[in-house]
Amino acid sequence: MQVYKKGQGSAARWISAASLGALAAFGCYELQSKVSEWTSASVNLGFAAMSVSVLAGGAAFVIALILIGMLVNTPKFVDYLIVSEVELRKVSWPTKAELKRQTVVVIVTLLIFSAILLAADTLFSQLSLRLLIGK
Repeated sequence: MQVYKKGQGSAARWISAASLGALAAFGCYELQSKVSEWTSASVNLGFAAMSVSVLAGGAAFVIALILIGMLVNTPKFVDYLIVSEVELRKVSWPTKAELKRQTVVVIVTLLIFSAILLAADTLFSQLSLRLLIGK
């Protein structure tokens, strides 16, 4: 199997493969637990006995890994990852001081809007109580 555009977008490929692998592992674990709820049967493989649920989860994980390997070598997907990695390298990331200042601005803005929403909610709830109940 030939690697499409070998050496390009390798960081994005590895990160994508690892993320999809983690997702597949979680899904296969859930599959194994669901199958174990349905049946407790086991299969004798000659050298060891294995429960059907573990066998199903393991088989699904191997299939998922093969599919992930094929995906991260698909030309359209690889081209997208290469372009994404190039664009991320162009991003100008903020300095620590800018990040702190921007974080403070966001938190203060959230507090102000929360106070406005609290005041509006209190006002409208009191008005609706007075109009509906007459208190």
